[in-house]
Amino acid sequence: MANLQHEFDIIVLGAGLVGVAAAVALKLQGYRVALLERGQAAVELYEEWDSRIYAISPGNVAWLEHLEVWNRLDASRYCAVEGMQIWGDDGARLELDAYAAGLANLSVIAEGSRLQQALLERLESLDVPLHEHVSIERVDWNAQGASLQTSDGATYTASLLVGADGAASWVRGQADITVKRHDYAQMGVVANFACERPHRAQACQWFRGDDVLAWLPLPQQHISMVWSLDNARAQALMALDADALAQEVASAGQHYFGQLALATPVQAFPLAMQEAGNLARPGLALIGDAAHQVHPLAGQGVNLGFRDVQMLAEVLAAPQSRRQPGDLYVLRRYERARKADMMSMRVLTHGLNHLYAHPASWLRMLRNGGMQCLNRMPVLKRQLMQQAVI
Repeated sequence: MANLQHEFDIIVLGAGLVGVAAAVALKLQGYRVALLERGQAAVELYEEWDSRIYAISPGNVAWLEHLEVWNRLDASRYCAVEGMQIWGDDGARLELDAYAAGLANLSVIAEGSRLQQALLERLESLDVPLHEHVSIERVDWNAQGASLQTSDGATYTASLLVGADGAASWVRGQADITVKRHDYAQMGVVANFACERPHRAQACQWFRGDDVLAWLPLPQQHISMVWSLDNARAQALMALDADALAQEVASAGQHYFGQLALATPVQAFPLAMQEAGNLARPGLALIGDAAHQVHPLAGQGVNLGFRDVQMLAEVLAAPQSRRQPGDLYVLRRYERARKADMMSMRVLTHGLNHLYAHPASWLRMLRNGGMQCLNRMPVLKRQLMQQAVI
C-alpha cells in the first residue's frame, strides 16, 4: 500500500448504516465514491434476534427501496408497527392507529445487523471501493478538497469528505468543529423477549417519571425493549439473571403482553444529546451521529441520519454541484436544510424527557391531562402521525 494514490470525487468516512447508505446514494448519482472504515464494516449474523433494533420510518423505508436496499432484507425478519400505545405516569393513555390516519404503518422494526448486510451487498453490487482497517494519520484541506494520509503511506484525495464516523467523530475534530453535548447520566438498556400474548404489531411506551420504557414488535411473537434509566438502575437491571430481568420488564410494562422470556443478551449504551456547531466546512460534510445525537425515546436517531443523506444527495445532484461537490457554497445549502429537522427533533426528545422527569405535581397533572386531551382529538392525532412517518 506504500505511496499508493487514490483519487475520488467523494470519500465517506465510516461504514455504519448511515455511512454505507451515503456511499450508495452518491454512487447512484454518478460520483466516484469510496468508503473508508477504521475497523470492519461487515457484521456477523445470527439466528437469534439482534439486540440492536431500529424503527425505520415509512419515508426512509421508501427511500431504501429506491436505493434497492430494502428488497435485500428477509421479510420474515422485520415487522411493521400498525399502532402504538403510550402511557403517562399518572394513568393517562394515548392510542395511535396507522389505519385511522390513512397510513400503512407507523414504522418498520428491523435488525441493525441485517440492514447493515443489505446496505453492504448493495454497495458491492455498485462496485464502490470499501477500504477496511484504514488507519488515517492526517487530513489536509486545500482549494481542491481534502487529502488523507494513512499510516501505511497511502494517500486518498477527494473534493469532498463525508464524515459518518460516529458521535466521537475523528474528522470532525480534525476540522476543529465544536460540539454541544448534554449527558443525560442515563443508559439505554436493550434486549429482546418472547411474549406470552400476541403483540398484534403494536408498539408500547411508558413514561415512568425519570425513565422511559419502550417495547417494539418483532416477528414470531417477540418484542424488542429499550429502557432508558439512570446509570445506577441500569447497572442493577443488567446484573439480574434472565428470569428476574424478564419479570422486571414484564412488570414495568403492566404485563401488557403477558409473561416475557429473555431471547437475547442484555446490552446498554450511554445516552446523550449532541450537536455539531457546523455541519459543513470547505471539503467536509457531517452526517449521522457525527452531526447529531438525540435521546432514543422517539426512536429517531438513524432516521435523522438517513434524512441527512437524502438532503446531501439532493444538494449534490444539482448540475452546479458536480463541478466541485466540496465547495462550501454548495454544502451550506445542505447545512441550512438540515438545521430545522435537527432542531425540532432535539426540542421534542429533550423536552419530553425533561417534562416527564420533573417531579412537580402540577406539571404531572398538566402532562397527563394533555395526553388525555390529545387522545380525544382524532384529527390532531392523525396530523401528528402523518408528520412523524417522514
